[in-house]
Order: sequence, then C-alpha cells, then structure tokens
Amino acid sequence: MSATSTNLEPIKVAPPPWTCHYEAYVGAFYVSAKSGLPRDVAYEPLEASSAKTTEAGVWKGGMVMIQLLRYSSTPVGPYDEMILLPGNFEVPGGHGSHTRITRIYVSQRDTTFNGRKNWNIPKHIARFKYTGDFSFPPFTVQIFPEDPSIETPIFTASLQHLAFWTPSFPFSSNVLKWLGVPNVMVQPPLPEGDPREVLCGTNAWYKVAASIYSPKAKLVWIDLKQQGNEAEGENKHWWPGIRRWHVGLWLQNARLEFADPEVLRM
Repeated sequence: MSATSTNLEPIKVAPPPWTCHYEAYVGAFYVSAKSGLPRDVAYEPLEASSAKTTEAGVWKGGMVMIQLLRYSSTPVGPYDEMILLPGNFEVPGGHGSHTRITRIYVSQRDTTFNGRKNWNIPKHIARFKYTGDFSFPPFTVQIFPEDPSIETPIFTASLQHLAFWTPSFPFSSNVLKWLGVPNVMVQPPLPEGDPREVLCGTNAWYKVAASIYSPKAKLVWIDLKQQGNEAEGENKHWWPGIRRWHVGLWLQNARLEFADPEVLRM
C-alpha cells in the first residue's frame, strides 16, 4: 500500500505492529522539573506550538534519554534515527504520568510518515553526517536540517569505548521494568505540517508499548559537546546545565517490537 505526498515519490504505508533490527547507542541523565523544560531543545518548532497548551500535559522531569539508532531492517527499509525522551509528562484524563518522544530525526520519508501516523511519534527528516564508523567507536555524528544550505548542526555527539576490556552482556527492556521504568509511552496528537515533508497530523492520544532485546550490550562514553551555534553558552552540552560526558549503552544486533497503539479516551 502507498500514499502520496505533494511533488514526491509515493510513500510506503506500513501499519503496525513493526519488528525492526538495529544497532543503537543510548545515553541518559536525570533532570528535575524545577529546572524547567527547555522547549527549544525538547521540540521541533512545529510541535512546540501545540505542546504549549495545557492539554498536552505538564512536564514532570525525570530520566532524559537520548538514543542514536541505525536500523538495518524495518517494514520501510533501513534508516538512521535520533530520539529524545525528556522524562515524564502528566497525561490528561487521569491516565497517570508517562514518558514520551518529543523530538526525533530520521533519514528517510517513509518512516517519517508512518511514525507520525501509526504512533504519534513526531518524526522529522534530517541529514546525518558521520566521522568514523557507526558500528566501531570512536565516531562522531552530526545531525543537520534537511535543507542542504544549512551548515549548522542541530545536534552533535561523539562516542568512544569506555574501555576495550569492558565485557558485553545481554540487555532486555524487561530490565527497565524491574527498575521501575515502564516500556510504554503515551504520545499526544500531532499538528500537521507541510505535506511535501510528509508531516501528517493526528487527532487521538496513543499509548504505545515497545520491547527491546540485544544479545550484546556494552558500556560507552558519550560526549555531548556541541558544534556550531550551540558550542558555547548554556546549550554547549545540548541540554542546559548538564555535564559534557555521560556513560551510555551500546546495543548490538538488537531487535525492537513496536506494538499496535492503544487509543486513550480523554
């Protein structure tokens, strides 16, 4: 099945559930709600406008997660991705407090359309530039807007081994549940953007469950020193006030199961 966006090739429509195979690097740090949510970091401008309303839910702080992924197999083909989950939000309608993806960049159009339509995931297309090999740290990734005339990166991260002798271990998202971190997200409806950029809008709240397994995970260093306009000032390490270096997790030969969403009544 396919859909068509203005002046573009037909889009491959791939309804859930999805099974994906990938490699990823995951970093996390804790922030207090008292510090305030940096909206210029947490959102793309399109989503920032709708996220200002009280209907989107109050930010509660918590564990911020940054993920860099390279998918080798998905229902819409391979692509690169960067994800931000900035902690928990109070969900309207008495649905409790849940994490959500507020900002996400991908390297192709099919996953942009399907991610937004299937799960309210606010995907935007970007350019990914690597110095080094994604599968063999050390390397650096820079993420740029889709517009090739823009030369200032939105986000920069450098990855390197914590130590070459660090042992590997299996990792499952079930471990997070044991630690009190649920493997579900609640995603608010999305505003519609430029149809030429396949930025479809949605109307309902979705509760989304995902499961992750990697037979080989290792610890790595993640350097969040930014480049370009963000290299100095309060955003020099991307999120205001955080330190530069973080211990992260490198997931190899990983599998992601992304379920059908549950529609929440508000």
